[in-house]
Amino acid sequence: MPSRFRRPRTQTITDTVNGTPVTYTIPDTSPPPPRLPFHLDSLLRKILFTTAILMTIGAIIWGTVAIGGMLAMLAPAWAAYLVAGVFDAGWAACLIAEWLLRHDHKRAELPRTAGVAMLVVSMAAIIMHGHLTGPWGWIVGIVGALVSAAAKGVWAIGMHTIRIKLDPKYEAYLSALQQQAGTEMALALGERDRLLSQERTVAVRLALEARRPPAPPVVEPENRPVDRPEPQPVQAADQPVNHAEPAPAPAPVHAAGRAVDRPMQPEDQVDQLLSRLRRGEHITKRGAALILGVSESTAYRRLKDAESKLHQYN
Repeated sequence: MPSRFRRPRTQTITDTVNGTPVTYTIPDTSPPPPRLPFHLDSLLRKILFTTAILMTIGAIIWGTVAIGGMLAMLAPAWAAYLVAGVFDAGWAACLIAEWLLRHDHKRAELPRTAGVAMLVVSMAAIIMHGHLTGPWGWIVGIVGALVSAAAKGVWAIGMHTIRIKLDPKYEAYLSALQQQAGTEMALALGERDRLLSQERTVAVRLALEARRPPAPPVVEPENRPVDRPEPQPVQAADQPVNHAEPAPAPAPVHAAGRAVDRPMQPEDQVDQLLSRLRRGEHITKRGAALILGVSESTAYRRLKDAESKLHQYN
């Protein structure tokens, strides 16, 4: 019998109608998946760790109140209670680290040892606060310190119930997988930082170029006619002196690379710088601007593209 408050189950259908893909939902009439049977161990494990969390919260509150009251004798109340929370929060943070490393007993030893040390310091501070409150205050201090010890003990018991002792072979296999995943993540983050740093460097250089005052225009001299020598007559050996033939006019010489009259494209400028870099020349931004006859900001972009191509080919 369907429940009144349960949302009816639906399924999504993807079909094609006259060549057009459509998506629609219809009521799901298939039988519902079977429910998992009741598992007492899972319920008890949840109760155990819920109790440990509640005890830890209570221990942190009590430790903060006790240690904060002692520190308030020498410091403002807000600073005293803020610092007092560090004592119990320290070993509670070590519990989180121990949980994350529960399958690696070698790496879990450090947070476990550090947590015990921080717990001892916190308990000593709580007992000291009780001792300062009166003749019988040390009893209250001991009881308050045992609250933190009890919370730590319940956590230790809970960790013992879920900790699985792996064989050395499988532990090494799990460690290798974690090392590989961590290496890939570190390489990805390093590449991300490198690209971001490169983008910031280019942005800073472009900003500096924009703030630099423009260079004064260069006035080139006007084209002056070139005096060419008149062609001298050429006299053959069998010709008389008075019958010399004039020498043929020189044919126009076209500059190399100007057979097709078109402006130099950016890729041509990059190739020109690339050829010079391959020959081992050291080209700066100003030198690239002089070679290409463009502004320094444009020459810097062409130079970076040429260097990228050079590293790619190498």
